[in-house]
Amino acid sequence: MRIAVDVWGGDFAPLEIVKGLKEAYSPEYTLVALGPREELLALYETLSMQEKDFPIEDAPQVISMQEHPAEAVKKKPYSSICRGIQLLAQKKVDAFISAGNSGAVMAAAWLGLKHVAEVERPAITALIPNTRSYCVLLDVGANVDCKPKHLFHFGIMGAEYAKIVLGVSRPRVGLLSIGEEEGKGNEVVKAAYQLFKERRDSLNFEFVGNAEGQNIVDGTVDVVVCDGFTGNALLKFGEGLIELIAQLLEREIGDAASKERLRSLWKRLDRSEYGGAPLLGVEGVCLICHGKSRARDIKSAILRAKELVEREILEKIREGLSHFSLED
Repeated sequence: MRIAVDVWGGDFAPLEIVKGLKEAYSPEYTLVALGPREELLALYETLSMQEKDFPIEDAPQVISMQEHPAEAVKKKPYSSICRGIQLLAQKKVDAFISAGNSGAVMAAAWLGLKHVAEVERPAITALIPNTRSYCVLLDVGANVDCKPKHLFHFGIMGAEYAKIVLGVSRPRVGLLSIGEEEGKGNEVVKAAYQLFKERRDSLNFEFVGNAEGQNIVDGTVDVVVCDGFTGNALLKFGEGLIELIAQLLEREIGDAASKERLRSLWKRLDRSEYGGAPLLGVEGVCLICHGKSRARDIKSAILRAKELVEREILEKIREGLSHFSLED
């Protein structure tokens, strides 16, 4: 297995990304570093790493966080992001990971990779901790606007992902809305509800109807489906809220024993435990990491990518979608 990593993407690149490669080293797979070759070799020397253990794929161009995604992908075909997607499309690697410009990763993947089955929109998928385990939330940023059938496809893809990462055989899937009752929500949500309801008997998961915001964290659903605008706003609010609570508790807690228990709690909420956010719907295992990723985040993403390849996530999504053909 070969896993390509964009070492020039993210706020703490390249040092933290390369450190993540080193920490994740294993003879079970090969980690391919994507970035300017000469600069990478100098960094390898500093960190006592060998190219034979971490082969380099030269990518002299870099897409910054500030660049317009689609324009950057067109102008910089030799960037670390574009090169990673090219290798994935050519099946020279089994997975690609980047903490760089997420819009550019999505644009490059959607343009450079085939789409799984009838999927018209990809979805970024996040794991949100809840009272039992985690909840799969999608989409969290790939699509501002969605059609009902896009949400239906997200439900199928999210369920297959949940089976792998949560270990549940029949995930409970809910459609994010402003009330549990059928008929609540905007027109897109109400139409998507009918798609799920009409096909309920053919689904490889349990459609539980509408889900409200609290259901994401109370453990009553395994997968929550929404458009990318709503999902991204939820995700960013949750990250900010966790940071706020952490700061407030640190101020109030003085004794060492309590602080140690608090650190154990924060580990459960730490995004570096999640292993990146897969972009589902494209023919390739592609993980998008947080822009502030450090070595531990990258190591987790590498292990998640390995798991998704081994558990054949693409084949399972393809199979899940094969039973349904939806018109506009």
